[in-house]
Amino acid sequence: MIGINWAQFFLPTRIQFERDTTYKIGSYVREFGSRVLLLNLRSDNKNPDELAILKNGLQKHAEGVILYDDFESEPTSDQVDSITYFAKKSHADLIVAYGSIDTFSTAKAVSLLATNSLFAADILSGKAKIKHKPLPVISIPVEPALGEEISPSFTLIDSRDGMRRYYEHESLFPVATFYDPKIMSYMKPDDIARVGGGAMVFSIESQLSPRHNPLSGALVLKAIDIIRRNLFDLYQDPGNEKIMTTMMWAYVMQAIAAVSSPMGVTYAAALSLKTMAGVNFYDALSLVLPHVMEYYLTAAPTQYISIARSLGEDVKDVSVIEAAIKAVEGVRRLFLEVNLPTRLSEFNVKKHMLGDIARATSLFPHINNAPRQLSRNEIESILLSAY
Repeated sequence: MIGINWAQFFLPTRIQFERDTTYKIGSYVREFGSRVLLLNLRSDNKNPDELAILKNGLQKHAEGVILYDDFESEPTSDQVDSITYFAKKSHADLIVAYGSIDTFSTAKAVSLLATNSLFAADILSGKAKIKHKPLPVISIPVEPALGEEISPSFTLIDSRDGMRRYYEHESLFPVATFYDPKIMSYMKPDDIARVGGGAMVFSIESQLSPRHNPLSGALVLKAIDIIRRNLFDLYQDPGNEKIMTTMMWAYVMQAIAAVSSPMGVTYAAALSLKTMAGVNFYDALSLVLPHVMEYYLTAAPTQYISIARSLGEDVKDVSVIEAAIKAVEGVRRLFLEVNLPTRLSEFNVKKHMLGDIARATSLFPHINNAPRQLSRNEIESILLSAY
């Protein structure tokens, strides 16, 4: 997310942290709408039993509930237009999004298009004028979604050229987000490692952002500490609800901080690797971050010292650069403990593709959220070092 100056910790999204949310949510939605479009991408439906419970709970309190799960994975801009047409025809006045990052992006795009006479291409081209508030969106993460569940932004693949584009608008904050440890009980060790690593990446990028501030810093540094202390234990014991709940608090802290202290080059590179090479987004994040951190060693010394301390590193009696190196080493060590991939060459990424991936990365506005500006060539050098 680029970050919104006027939204510094103005967080209109209601955050509900509660077990068995899917049973109870029906009673909460009545103040937001009565005709519910329950949106889910099948690739994000990792706990179908809870989705069925959610639908039943909504039906008890709403005038109508329609489950829309026609797409296997994230739709293109043209396909988002077709979902919007369906939402209008069904007279939906509320979208409940159950899933993860791609489902939430789709829901926010549809919510905006459903109340404005626009197509997705109009928004992605930057020509759209938003005249009406979007439909309210309630998000329910089936896995930690790195703050996308509360952010006023989304990314979509543009049908015209296959490129991923980013959009942000002040009206897109979901009205509520429900976090439920029970929904995430399906997660296996690999899932836990990926999302835990992703949350660590988002926390560190938030702290390295030139727009970090004492409040966002307090949240993400605590999140880093919690993830560092608990990720390996949860990886070893994925069914431990107590540890999962503790980790979820870290995910919420990271999500809130990202609203005002947003993501940078690592995020943009991971989006490009996902779109152009099919690399899992979470894997791409953990692969790229240590190399980005190395590139910024001298650009944000105070932030690096804070990160190193939260990672449990001893930074007494060492130089600033040595402390920064310890921060990078601490991240690498944590990622190795949970067997996260370390090289881009492990995936279907050819070296000759890195120039195009770097170019796509440089087009995202997130590259401005960095301790210092990076050129396209420097981004390519980072990707080469990760290869």
